[in-house]
Amino acid sequence: MTVLEKYNNTLKSESERETALASEATKNGDARMQSIHLMKASMLGDMLKVLGRVEHEGKRLNALETLIESFLQEAERQRKLGDYDESDRAEQKAITVQFALDALREAERYGA
Repeated sequence: MTVLEKYNNTLKSESERETALASEATKNGDARMQSIHLMKASMLGDMLKVLGRVEHEGKRLNALETLIESFLQEAERQRKLGDYDESDRAEQKAITVQFALDALREAERYGA
């Protein structure tokens, strides 16, 4: 299995997990958590697969790290504005991208 296949499989598994969590949140009547889990599942699809490939192939170094920093800055900006919901959403985005970065590094370390 190639590095990118391993990376994409990891993202797919996590996306499926997030989708299941969204379903559970729906059953519990928690629309906010449903939305967050669906957002994360969506990010783990094409967006992070493409960014991971671009970074792995050296076409855009630090693409994922740059995105993480951007989301953390947005979280801080929203927190200062008193919008804690948007701050939390931006933090969740940063966490999701960090998961993808960790998955890419692991695939590179132990992949084909």
